[in-house]
Amino acid sequence: MHFDEVKPEDFATFSRVPPPHLQMEQFLMQLGGGGTEGTHFKKKVMLAAGWSHTGVVSYGKYPQEACKAFNRLREVLAAHQEADAILSALAE
Repeated sequence: MHFDEVKPEDFATFSRVPPPHLQMEQFLMQLGGGGTEGTHFKKKVMLAAGWSHTGVVSYGKYPQEACKAFNRLREVLAAHQEADAILSALAE
């Protein structure tokens, strides 16, 4: 699945078109089953991708770290669309 590259300014810019990191989060939440399960899956994937902060810390507080995690995830999502495969690829 293709997502655009995430840039630091994406976390501080408002647009009618959702930025790539929000599109990836939506995809992960749907893939994880939606609701609480989807949120848990998204957090697990983001942790595996390199985002080390809790859910109460916004990406805008650490935009460089968030970019690194989302762009790593972006590369994995280009090759994998199944939950287990995504987590396995991020663990490598």
